[in-house]
Amino acid sequence: MRQDSKLKGLNRFDRGYPSKKLVSYLEKSSLKYLMRVTSNSFKAVNEAKKPDQIVEVKIDEEMFKIRVLRFILDSGEEEVLITNVFDENFSVHDFKELYFKRWGIEVKYDELKNRLQIENFTGDTAITVEQDFYATIYLSNMVALAKRDANKEIHDKNEGKNLKHEYKVNTNILIGKLKDSLVLMLLEDDTEKRTKMYKQIMQEISRNVMPIRPGRSNTRKKGLKSNKHPINQKRCL
Repeated sequence: MRQDSKLKGLNRFDRGYPSKKLVSYLEKSSLKYLMRVTSNSFKAVNEAKKPDQIVEVKIDEEMFKIRVLRFILDSGEEEVLITNVFDENFSVHDFKELYFKRWGIEVKYDELKNRLQIENFTGDTAITVEQDFYATIYLSNMVALAKRDANKEIHDKNEGKNLKHEYKVNTNILIGKLKDSLVLMLLEDDTEKRTKMYKQIMQEISRNVMPIRPGRSNTRKKGLKSNKHPINQKRCL
């Protein structure tokens, strides 16, 4: 997709963000937006059934124009986006690509919430919550650095080979290995030993790879557990 100055600074929002007040604020602040909406967000949007259509929405006695974009996902589910970018040079497909560029952020949230369990605290005092939170963020940053180095090593190793897929490090394995070794590395005063430990970890991580499959998607699991992290099942980082 081509780049254009008209899309510079475009704000992208997932389906939990849309509201009339937010749209009004963005419009009055001259901010460009692209957001996913649900079936009960705006009546005028729900009634716009064309793939690409402009409607008017009344918010606090003011009328705002909104561009409604509809397309079908690979799962067969219909996705509805709204934007205040009206340039006809940008198609529904262009906006679909733009919206899915936020996927890296979604992956990071998944890592923090589910793999590192940032909401799973070992106690309920303020100091315990803060310690657990910052320890998890520190580990997340170390995982990101190790992932970058491991993926570069994997890329260099496979460069020139006629492989069906590109490969990347298995993040679950990386987190497990780093979580078990990080404290020992931090406690090691000898720089050479610490470097050696890190290289050993990286070699082991680089052997555990997974293919990158473009366009792959998973079914969203709806519903929330009232107690995702029971007090008697706390993790230990």
